Amino acid sequence: MELDALITLVSLLAFLVVALRGIVAVDIALVGVMTALLLLDILTPTEAFKGFSNPALIVIACFYIVSAAVKETGAIKWWVMKSLGTSKQASLLMPRIILPTAMISSVISNTPVVAIFIPQLQQWARRHNLSPSKIMMPLSFAAILGGTLSLIGTSTNIILLGLLEDADIEVPFKLFSPALIGIPLIIICTIYFILLGSRWLPNRKDVSDVAQNARSYAVSMRVSDNSSVAGKSIAEAGLRDLKYSYLAEIQSHGRIIPAVSPSEIVQERDILVFMGPPEAVSELREIPGLEPAEADVYKLRNNYGSRSLIEAVVAPTSNLVGKTVKQSNFRTTYGGAILAISRNGEEVIGKVGSITLMQGDTLLIESSPDFLKRHNYGRDFLLLANLDGTTLPDTAKAKTTLALLAVFVLVVFQDLLPISSASLGLTCALVLTKCISLENAQKSIDLRLLAAIGSSLALGLAIQKTGLANAAADGIISLANGDIYLNLILLYIATIMLTESITNNAAIVIAFPIAQEVSLALDASLLPFLMAIMFGASMSFLTPFGYQTNLMVQGPGRYKPADYLKVGIPLSILCSIVVIALIPLIWPFELR
Repeated sequence: MELDALITLVSLLAFLVVALRGIVAVDIALVGVMTALLLLDILTPTEAFKGFSNPALIVIACFYIVSAAVKETGAIKWWVMKSLGTSKQASLLMPRIILPTAMISSVISNTPVVAIFIPQLQQWARRHNLSPSKIMMPLSFAAILGGTLSLIGTSTNIILLGLLEDADIEVPFKLFSPALIGIPLIIICTIYFILLGSRWLPNRKDVSDVAQNARSYAVSMRVSDNSSVAGKSIAEAGLRDLKYSYLAEIQSHGRIIPAVSPSEIVQERDILVFMGPPEAVSELREIPGLEPAEADVYKLRNNYGSRSLIEAVVAPTSNLVGKTVKQSNFRTTYGGAILAISRNGEEVIGKVGSITLMQGDTLLIESSPDFLKRHNYGRDFLLLANLDGTTLPDTAKAKTTLALLAVFVLVVFQDLLPISSASLGLTCALVLTKCISLENAQKSIDLRLLAAIGSSLALGLAIQKTGLANAAADGIISLANGDIYLNLILLYIATIMLTESITNNAAIVIAFPIAQEVSLALDASLLPFLMAIMFGASMSFLTPFGYQTNLMVQGPGRYKPADYLKVGIPLSILCSIVVIALIPLIWPFELR
């Protein structure tokens, strides 16, 4: 193996180790690998940064804006609630959840679709006394499979189109070409959850039940006249790090201050509202200058004051990952207080401030009602949902949003414009018609994801340039002993393993040059191998980390990693059989 190939292989292995162990976020690791390949002269600056000019990045950025517009205008919210009906039996609910989710995910990125559905399903489940754990995983799996119905339903398909364009390879793909296999997969998924999957899903209590226990009691204290704490900041008065409680709110001369900053100045006759168990009373009575404002302890009402209870899932790209709550200065930075933390379906026990946060953690946050608005487009949370009630969007532009989206689909379906040009046109139309503000459009774009994709494209180029792709292809061909069908199966399985280990976007970039080399070595059509890696990159049912939607539903569904294996393995096997059986029939191996 030549030196350049060896360096690239070591860089790739280092990336896999870092990503799998969660040492740093995947996007940071990818940027690091690209930088290393650039500094070690494996890639020239032109080659390293070529990926950032790929049309796929433009399309993905545009669809972040499109998804934000759909969410803001409530364009599909009415459909969600109408499709659910009134049935309380989990098996009968499956078609009502899976089919609409898959249909919508075929033209809108599946991640925001799941973000829209989760709070609606939570509210519906509470009204009908049904555990969310019975419906959240089917939602995620349906969104994943729905993304395979079109070339724009998932970022992996969009990236594959960009890779083909970069390689100057023309293939006879139409907008809904993948649906020839995607539709049978949706049918299989629906039948599976009706007959078996719904029985194997756990029946766990709602996260809101845990939330109510976490915020059960409030203690109201008044700052007495001539108090020693009056005129001091919260930190100076020693009210910042109490053992049994935390300061949730100040009622000061007619105004309410939620998510109190440590620099907030305490005044005489202020009412300080602390959250905590009954033991907090004794602790607070020992603080000089504070006196009970009313009955010492009372059960907290859901709509008390100006507080709101927020559920948030920590994103893999979040700045919170790897820090304790105290180190993150959460209350000051985000304007909210963490009541409880759930991980892998169970509440993390211990003092909240000392808990180290991880990707996928579900946070129960007490804050002002505008928390959602302030952090809706941030990169720290995969999901934000108001557990005290569903926020109603302004639906005045809902019809306009859906109409523009329908025009876009028609234009692309008829090949009147390239997907990249049509995406830009749709984005501009949404902004001009005020379906989304320019400010929110800018906020909705995930620059870290785009950086990760651009960097992964550089890694894919290095794998091909140094001969690693050719070596991997030779290995697959050798294992398959020349059997073209077995080559297809091995490439498909390898892509699934990459997806479950790192991310679907990185998996498709690494698998693409290998697919090219396999097809060339076997003198076969590239199409069936492209479809194998396209579907392989989306078959992520085994872990909560392989696909963002699985991570998003883990907290609301109270799922443990074993739940994904129990429910996901049979579905993965069924879907794999369908994919491997249909690909050669629809896209033959023979060159034409």
